Amino acid sequence: MLYQTDAADAEYGYKSMRLKSSADKVIESDLHFILRCFDCLLWSGIIVEYMGRYIKTILKSFIDFFRDGGLMLAGSISYFTMMAIIPFCLLLTAIIGHFLGADEELLRFFTSKLAGLFPKITYEITDEIKKIISYSGIGQLTVILYALLSYQLFSSLETALNVIFKTKAKRPFIISLVLSLFIITLIIAFIMISFGATSAISALKTLQEFFPQLKIGRITGFLLRFVVPLILVFLTAATLYIFLPKKRVRLNHALSGALFTAVFLEAAKHLFTLYVVKVAKLGTIYGPLSAFVIFLLWMFYSSSIFLIGAEVVNNLDSAKERRA
Repeated sequence: MLYQTDAADAEYGYKSMRLKSSADKVIESDLHFILRCFDCLLWSGIIVEYMGRYIKTILKSFIDFFRDGGLMLAGSISYFTMMAIIPFCLLLTAIIGHFLGADEELLRFFTSKLAGLFPKITYEITDEIKKIISYSGIGQLTVILYALLSYQLFSSLETALNVIFKTKAKRPFIISLVLSLFIITLIIAFIMISFGATSAISALKTLQEFFPQLKIGRITGFLLRFVVPLILVFLTAATLYIFLPKKRVRLNHALSGALFTAVFLEAAKHLFTLYVVKVAKLGTIYGPLSAFVIFLLWMFYSSSIFLIGAEVVNNLDSAKERRA
């Protein structure tokens, strides 16, 4: 009888331990869930704080753009871009052709991406630029002339960025020229990388027969139309923000400003067409000159966005220095 009582007590104790163990597991699981929720809230709070700080920086950058005479700087860049865009593009094609040979597919890719930087409404000017760039009769002395004409564009960009970054010292001419050639080399490298990426993305269409349920055509179309040009503009803007100012610029801040520039330029391309067609109606004012005026107006808008992106970089740098 006593043995049966002990056995019952032991069984009761075993069941109690099992219940306690199960309760501990439930409590432990609840604690892990609470900790995960707390981590999510913490990270979401950090993200919200960062986004709020970034939006505040963007708003301040718009104000600083006008304070620094950004409209005049954008007008100067627009003028020199108009003067140098054809020599600069011919210089790029001449260098690429010298090292890689005459590749018609690469030339078509370059001209298409160049035209993609402009709104569709500027097609009259961009089509003429594409025809001129397709001309292959380029000699060595002509390349030197194109390089000197292209230098004006880099000089105007460098001057404008030094104003925004509050840098009064100027580089010697030789150093500035070498830096411009270095940036041109990087831009050519970016073009080649994007050309390779475009070829790889186009090859994805061959997967359609193996994965018919996937809409490969739409995916590749989206990548080629939006993602590749966006990355190309992003890399080019980041390069200019890092190397052109006569001031040390942090990489993460330059990338943030370049992201702003790339996204806003892509959005502005579509809004600009609507503005010109629906609101401005420049054709009724300028008549036959409307194509040139529209192209110049876009150069001014895009230069302004580029300079506001530079203000973003400068404000991020200044905020970092104040916190330090």
